[in-house]
Amino acid sequence: DNREGIRDEFIIPFNKCIKKVSEDIENMKFNTAIAAMMSLLNDIYDSKKITRSEFKIILQLLNPFAPHVTEEIWSRLNFGGMIVDQSFPTYDPEKCIDETIEIAIQINGKLKGRTSIPSGCTKEEALAAAKSEPAIAEALKGLTVIKEIYVDGKLVNFVAK
Repeated sequence: DNREGIRDEFIIPFNKCIKKVSEDIENMKFNTAIAAMMSLLNDIYDSKKITRSEFKIILQLLNPFAPHVTEEIWSRLNFGGMIVDQSFPTYDPEKCIDETIEIAIQINGKLKGRTSIPSGCTKEEALAAAKSEPAIAEALKGLTVIKEIYVDGKLVNFVAK
């Protein structure tokens, strides 16, 4: 398991990055694969440390794009063998899901705010979270809500008069 040695706060970001890089290499979308790795590295940089296991995975992900330098670093860190002989990191689909997601809140199709909701929550929970946002509650005051629309994981729209 390549997730041993990854700090808890980086389990989801690493799994998402491995998934993105794997899919992007397959679809020859190399720029977005590099962007995903840069984003992960920025988060690691902000944490001010990296574990040996995390560094090992980063080298494996970067190897298809920069084979010479990654093989040299791999060798100097005594990871053993060569990266090219290692199996590519795998991801756990269940660990690629954020615990919360941000959705847009609209009134009559106009963006009025955003809120965070638990991923996988029900339509009713999403609508309740949207209504509990102070700016939305204020904007809906005096209006009659005719229809409540929830686009799963994306937005809530209140049609009101």
